[in-house]
Amino acid sequence: MWFFVKMWPRTFPMDYVIVSLAVVGLASSAIMGDECDWTGSGLSPSSTGRGVTPVYLRCSAGRVTWLYPRGALRVLLRLPGQDREFRACIKLHPDEKREPAARLFLEGPRSLLPLYATADGGNKAIRCFNSKNGQAAIYVEAADVDAVTKRVAEFEYDLQALPKGVRGFDPTEECRPCTSEELAHAFCTSDLVTRGIIHGVENREELEVSQMSVKVTKLIRHTADDAFTSDSNAIPDESDDALKEVTLHVAQHCGVSHGLGEFVFMARRKLGDLTLQCAPRLEDWALLVNRLSEEGKAHCVLRS
Repeated sequence: MWFFVKMWPRTFPMDYVIVSLAVVGLASSAIMGDECDWTGSGLSPSSTGRGVTPVYLRCSAGRVTWLYPRGALRVLLRLPGQDREFRACIKLHPDEKREPAARLFLEGPRSLLPLYATADGGNKAIRCFNSKNGQAAIYVEAADVDAVTKRVAEFEYDLQALPKGVRGFDPTEECRPCTSEELAHAFCTSDLVTRGIIHGVENREELEVSQMSVKVTKLIRHTADDAFTSDSNAIPDESDDALKEVTLHVAQHCGVSHGLGEFVFMARRKLGDLTLQCAPRLEDWALLVNRLSEEGKAHCVLRS
């Protein structure tokens, strides 16, 4: 699922960030993460003080953690093993002061575009944008420019490749029903596949998503990841036969409604939440499972 990003007027000083653009080439060396995540400190010898420290990440999802932030980071995001255009979404986490420890900007063709500012308080939890020439650069500026304080600037990112030959994001794509091929692929690759009944739908304006509450009737498969699991959308325990409830996120502009009957929900972890990929009706999925199995087109063992 994807979300639109709204740009805010410049209500805070930009002098330091603009100067940083001019000195980005002065950083002593590029800093690599582990391809997905990066953790660094403004107190480390590699920190460039009031300069810009370059960080290169080549992964579809990960996290950047900056301890004792000072100066700025230039985080270059790319997909692994390919130069495809992508849709990127980021989620900035507040620190113990309950406000972001850094300001984030997207590098544009002529200027920096604000994504997160200290003043906005992170009301819009997720900000999204398109890549340019297969990459996107994020500038992360320490909120306390002239001081080294015990704070943590942290954000998650998620990149999703656009179809080949497509250079722009089409928001209607995430709202259409999945094709047979997409259903089979989603079943084999999703973090959660479960049968269930829609219990309710709540629109969250501040998140620009609809939160779908699903009563689990049969847990088919899941991949647990404790680092991204929270109480609000924890995956049910397969050993517990009692009905459980799980929360799935859907882009609000899709206008999801409270449908009747039993569905097969296929969702993936995105920025800490379970995001719906496909949701065929149980009877339709059962017919598709039989057909694909007979034709030998399944990439894994399909079940209903």
